[in-house]
Amino acid sequence: MPHRQTIDEPDSIGFFSYGEATSGADWILKKSVRQMLMKIYAGRADAHLDLYRLSNQHRRKHGRDCELYPSDSLQAPLWTVVTSLTHARRMLEVGCGHGYTAALMASAAGPSSVVDTIEENPQHAALAEQAFQQRALSRRINVLRGRGQNILPRLKGHYDVVFLDGDWREYPRYIPHLRRLTRPGSIIVTANLNPLFGGWGARLPGKPAIQSYLTRLVRDPHFRTYVVPGEWHAISVRV
Repeated sequence: MPHRQTIDEPDSIGFFSYGEATSGADWILKKSVRQMLMKIYAGRADAHLDLYRLSNQHRRKHGRDCELYPSDSLQAPLWTVVTSLTHARRMLEVGCGHGYTAALMASAAGPSSVVDTIEENPQHAALAEQAFQQRALSRRINVLRGRGQNILPRLKGHYDVVFLDGDWREYPRYIPHLRRLTRPGSIIVTANLNPLFGGWGARLPGKPAIQSYLTRLVRDPHFRTYVVPGEWHAISVRV
């Protein structure tokens, strides 16, 4: 996956979109917003926070070539909303990393749910499997090793929730599989849209792929899609 230019915060990645250049005033604003939201959530954004921190520590240890970026910890409550709306029992993630979001999804959906998560990097896949074992989640989270574009064609059945957090250059190829692997009422959350909108450094490749993906998804009669400004996620409902 292309390398992102980032400005790391202590154990976090920024609230609106990580990796964007910030002025001193913007940094204070973002920090104050984070603190306010943490107070409002009152611990509801703290699930698996240790795994979130381990993910960031791993990336810092291994340098700029490491592509292990967990989702912002303030997005954790999103998964309780999404899993409640869909009554999720079967979920799919593309881009597992250290396993932070997969753990959030499994915990939010409850003990009868399962998560299939795809990870291309063998080292990150092994770290995720170890993390799931340590958290008694390994029976409910399956790590599928390989690239999304190679694994998705092999999957069968319907997923209630799909989270795309991998190589955005592959996203247009996912659309036929997203139709096939979801049912009416399923929700798809798509991350890593920032390069199209100027985030993570201007030289990142793959902007046409993101634009193509979003355009096709918005116009696809099987989905209703909203692109969240600032965070640059897309939320789609299968109809």
